Amino acid sequence: MPSDSDVSVSKIGSCWNLFLPIDPVPASRPRFTRSGRIYFGKRYTQFRKEAEALFQLCELPPCFPLNGMVIVTARFIVRPPKKTKRLHPRGDVDNYFKTLDVVNEIVWWDDDQIIWASMSKEFGDSPGIELEVTEVDHLPSPRAMSKLWK
Repeated sequence: MPSDSDVSVSKIGSCWNLFLPIDPVPASRPRFTRSGRIYFGKRYTQFRKEAEALFQLCELPPCFPLNGMVIVTARFIVRPPKKTKRLHPRGDVDNYFKTLDVVNEIVWWDDDQIIWASMSKEFGDSPGIELEVTEVDHLPSPRAMSKLWK
C-alpha cells in the first residue's frame, strides 16, 4: 500500500486493483432541514470532499470509467482509535460500501453496474480503501463466483 496521497491503480489479468489512501467513514443517513434541504453528517461530508480531491489529482487509464457489469471486492482499512476494546471498526460494513458512490463516473459509470460485491472492514495503520474491480461480459453462475478469487 502506498504511503503517499495518490490513488494507485494496477491491473493483474482482467482485475483492476485500486487503492485510495483515505480514512474510510461509514455513510451517514441523509437528514432534512425544515425547508426540505438534504444534508449529511460532518464526517461523511468531509470524507466525500477529500475523496473527490484525491480523484481530481490522479490520472486513471483511458478505459475508466468502466462500461460493463463489474464484480467488486472492497476492503476498508480504518485507523484504530487510541483506546478500544473492539476488534473491528464501528459502523455497518454496508454503510462503508455506500461510500463508494464517490467513485461513480470515475471507476464505473454508476454503482448499478455492480452485479456482485464482497466487502470487509478492519483496523490498520495505513488507512485506505482497497478495491478489486473485474469487468465481466456475462453474469457468472453463483458457484463460479468464488473461483474468481482463487
